[in-house]
Amino acid sequence: VSIAAQIDGLTVAGLVADPTHGRTFTATLGGGAFCNLEQMQPIAPTARSGEELLATALVATGFSYSAERRARQGNVLAELLPKIRDIRRMGSAAVDLCSVAGGRVDAYFEVGLSAWDFAAGALIATEAGAQVGSIDPSSTVTDGILAASPALFGPLQELLCMLGAAQV
Repeated sequence: VSIAAQIDGLTVAGLVADPTHGRTFTATLGGGAFCNLEQMQPIAPTARSGEELLATALVATGFSYSAERRARQGNVLAELLPKIRDIRRMGSAAVDLCSVAGGRVDAYFEVGLSAWDFAAGALIATEAGAQVGSIDPSSTVTDGILAASPALFGPLQELLCMLGAAQV
């Protein structure tokens, strides 16, 4: 379950329920992120290089319902896998974004989503200290969303752009 409240297109509150794992994530704009009513620890800064961060990154993603698009996404992943630690596929954009917020994965990216798929999770991740934006800096998050720690965001965004991840 993922619910977001927006004012003039700006997400101001979000809730993501993950009943499988007994977790409920919430956030308000400027109010921090919470898991089961306990404030989440902010994502810690790091002195590691972008290359080091990429090599150890556990990255979550999702796949399209379209077989043709999934095949293109698979090609991108085949190129991405040797450059990162591993890939995870959990099945919910909102839960994946909360997994970035909680440090269970280092990053998340996906294309082909609607705002209702990611609005609440994106606010929760942002309030936990993640950087959330588009895969392609010249596009919007509705064209392809990326969330990661601020130190990992730039290097991963550059790599995903080079691999054509936003164009699948």
